[in-house]
Amino acid sequence: MGGLGIAGSGRVARVFRARLAAAGLAPGAAGADLAALRTLLLVPSDIGDCESLLFEAEAFAKKAPALQTIVLAATLSPRYVRALRGRIRAEVTLVDAPFTGGLRAAEEGRLTFFLGGRREDIERLGPLFDRLATKAIRMGGFGAGMAAKVMNDFLAASSNAMTRIALDWAEAQGIDEARLLDVAGETLPGLTGAGLDAADHGQGGDDCVIALVREVEIALDNALAGAHLTPPRALEDVFRGLRQRHLH
Repeated sequence: MGGLGIAGSGRVARVFRARLAAAGLAPGAAGADLAALRTLLLVPSDIGDCESLLFEAEAFAKKAPALQTIVLAATLSPRYVRALRGRIRAEVTLVDAPFTGGLRAAEEGRLTFFLGGRREDIERLGPLFDRLATKAIRMGGFGAGMAAKVMNDFLAASSNAMTRIALDWAEAQGIDEARLLDVAGETLPGLTGAGLDAADHGQGGDDCVIALVREVEIALDNALAGAHLTPPRALEDVFRGLRQRHLH
């Protein structure tokens, strides 16, 4: 895949670069040769970083004259992502590719990508995703991958929060937390692993509760006009009052 570059300062971007290089795809730092850049794998940490990479400091969307494709591999607001289509020249193909899986999964190529874009564009990028993931699922047109990832995170956040509440109630009755999780995991497979992506949200404690609130906020941002918002807003209030704890 000629003219491939990766931009992003986080550890995941470095892992992506190493895996693709090992596969012979030889990605470089996106800013090393702007004239040769054709496909940009963008791995921003947040919207501010994305703005800097695309339009401000690095400004790849403006300064790379031969740029043909941008793959956005991050979890950002779907509303923000869809608005990018009107800010980047029409001849540049946009694919949104948020992923789930921690840093170790990234190192081992075991991520799952939620893809949004034209079918033919995603098929053309198949060799890239084959080296980074075990699953790469097209959810629909541009922006659909981001919306699907946000809904997936909202479901995980809800499960995580309800697990924490149940553990608080159990503790108040003298029930051992680890023993309850072991037993519950047998009847509810995946419970002990339920929660938010360690690569995106840290390892627990204060960071995890902040992440729970963040997932609800992004889900609300993705809600359609006229949608019933009472349960999500009630969950947001619940999450803000959660006790900090590390799940086993």
